[in-house]
Amino acid sequence: MAMQQLQDGDSLEGQRATPDRSNLKVASILAAARELFIDQGFDAVSMDMVSRQANVSKATLYAHFTSKEALFTAVMVDEANRVADEIWRLTLDKDDVAHVLRLVATNFVEIFLTEQAMLLLRTVAGVVPRLPSVGTAIFESGPKVIKERLAQFLIKAHESGQLNVPDPALAAIQFLSLVRGDFDIRGMLVPSSPPSRAEVDAQIEAGIELFLGRYSPVRSPG
Repeated sequence: MAMQQLQDGDSLEGQRATPDRSNLKVASILAAARELFIDQGFDAVSMDMVSRQANVSKATLYAHFTSKEALFTAVMVDEANRVADEIWRLTLDKDDVAHVLRLVATNFVEIFLTEQAMLLLRTVAGVVPRLPSVGTAIFESGPKVIKERLAQFLIKAHESGQLNVPDPALAAIQFLSLVRGDFDIRGMLVPSSPPSRAEVDAQIEAGIELFLGRYSPVRSPG
């Protein structure tokens, strides 16, 4: 089926229902589509190809995903959810602010430095100008969730007196920018020259040092 073009401002909500990810056929479809989109990009993949790769009928495929755009969005939202959860693994119950920030920064940077992450970013970058609703769905499931979880952690650190963070949402964005640096742009444009482990560690430690210096608790003189 040819890709259905959306007009500016149109929403994908009317094209997709929430897929039942516990359904084995849905899981197979999502896995097959993810592999195809990563390997070949959005435009080169057809619903026929997904049907064959997932070993399901086209009727089954379209019963769960009414268009390629809806399928692509589901795949990318799943990936965004996975990344958001992975970044925060093993950190939620820890009180050492610097330790938590280091874990979050390391997970955040390492996930986005993987070859698959770079391929997904390139694929999404080519689709979003034509299908802005896809970008919105991915942003709200991934980057926005990561920022909000970090902001909630910073609120707790502020309330406990470990940090002085008057604007947690802004501080969360600043922290992620500090530790990421130019790694994402470098990975997109110069994939043959990934940063070394030493570069990654230095970027993270410098970012944490700057962040903690900026948001250290205000102490009374004397």
